[in-house]
Amino acid sequence: MYDLTEEKDIKKFVRESDCKAKFTEIANELHDKGTRFAADVLLTDKYVTGRDVQLAAFRHLNDLTLQGTDNFPYVYSEDYVNAIEYFVGILPNPLDLSQKIKPYGFESFLFDSAIGWRDLETNGSRFHVVHFSTARKQAKTFCAACLLNFGYFVMGLQGSAQDFLVASVDSEHVNKLFDYISLQARQIISLPQFAEICKQQDVEVQATQIISHNSRNIVRKGTASGRNSFDSKHDLFAIFDEIGGLEPKYDKKVSDIMMGQGDNPNRLLVKISTAYPNPNCSFKHEEDGLRKAIETDSHDADDTFFLNFAQDSEDEVFHPELWEKSNPLLHDEKTHDKRLNGLIELKNNLERQGKLSDFANKSMNMWSRQFQDSYLALRDINKNIVDSFDIHGRDVFIGIDASMTNDNTAFGMIFPYKKGKFHIEQYSFIPFAQAKSIEAKEKQDNLNYCELAREGFCEITSNPSGTINYDQIWDWLERYISSNELNLKAIVVDPAFLTWFAKRVENYEPDWPYIPFKQTSLQLNQPTKGLQ
Repeated sequence: MYDLTEEKDIKKFVRESDCKAKFTEIANELHDKGTRFAADVLLTDKYVTGRDVQLAAFRHLNDLTLQGTDNFPYVYSEDYVNAIEYFVGILPNPLDLSQKIKPYGFESFLFDSAIGWRDLETNGSRFHVVHFSTARKQAKTFCAACLLNFGYFVMGLQGSAQDFLVASVDSEHVNKLFDYISLQARQIISLPQFAEICKQQDVEVQATQIISHNSRNIVRKGTASGRNSFDSKHDLFAIFDEIGGLEPKYDKKVSDIMMGQGDNPNRLLVKISTAYPNPNCSFKHEEDGLRKAIETDSHDADDTFFLNFAQDSEDEVFHPELWEKSNPLLHDEKTHDKRLNGLIELKNNLERQGKLSDFANKSMNMWSRQFQDSYLALRDINKNIVDSFDIHGRDVFIGIDASMTNDNTAFGMIFPYKKGKFHIEQYSFIPFAQAKSIEAKEKQDNLNYCELAREGFCEITSNPSGTINYDQIWDWLERYISSNELNLKAIVVDPAFLTWFAKRVENYEPDWPYIPFKQTSLQLNQPTKGLQ
């Protein structure tokens, strides 16, 4: 067991612990490109890598030391590693068809890990999900194409009626990825290693699909925003491109893919994306959860391979010597200067336009809003936080925002205490009906609600069903006002969403200065700007 939660520098931790000797021994025993990359990341200064990549390397090398031990039902298969490396190695380079592909170290680490780790109990793959993220123009599309075509032409070609999926958020992205996959597939069909069997199976690369007319194995396209029924197919391999840009309302489409894959021991879903401006999405929440699972040696994510090339802090946006963390292709000496100069020029241009946030998201692979024009600047919020404030006997204005199954119900309290000075507090009630449990709700929102409740910022709903408990909310508000002897100046409510609350005020607290307020853009615009 290990816990790397507090370790900022994983490489330093390895070099100063007994891990160094263990990992060095493993690196000397195994010579595959994936393990070589992981060892170089932690034991040498060959690469400039971020913490997440170092975590992935640590996990790989540590898992290699656990092979053959109790409670570790996985093995790193030399045969499967050799198979994926051989497959990628015979592919023509799309930029120069006379040359063969020579995968970079990080690409081999991805391929060898995704395919090479096997489950001894199922005789199938260990990893059923790949979570892969880099900055833009870092070969994500190439890697996805290699994995899907390996699935189709190697893992699945001997089978029949097998489905393979190429998906993305919209038709523009999915068409771009499918075009690359189909171009690669056309090249594979003509290779001597595959020509005969592809002819026997009557494999044809069409404009919208790749199909084996004899075995009925099909690679098809799908979009989250389309009318695709993903759960009706049983995809052996599926690729979902730019999944970080998926709107929450389409999250079920990803669940449908996984449901359709069922319990096939060799199933694989590859999620690839660059960071987006809005971190409140499933891909980012999963990223945070995977990081925590690997840090704490948890087995919650044993079936997911996590590889995230990203900067470690916003400050690194101004340090080009560290940009290899998010742009692993900068390691290529032949193209390094051209790539780096292009990034520097892009950064300078976007900075002049006030769009540095775009550079941080797409070129540094950071889920950062620090450089955006936000409603309230984080630095302004931080400098106005106080350790304590005596609210007893003060005037107060209270507003309530309602929810039922998933969103939190929250009170906002404003205490005017000097001319032009206001103290603001909040208190929330947390439902979990839609998430099914408070633990799932915490993972979904990336907030430790139980800890926040202990600190006095919120309460978890007392309803076993997870829905909001009206009595719990009402009792808290009455206690809050009476115990602090507050002078309630106004309680602002949208009656369209809080009919029950409006009736309780009318029946039990008729003296409260109740103000009905519709939550429309027209009504909210002026007070929102006023608070800002």
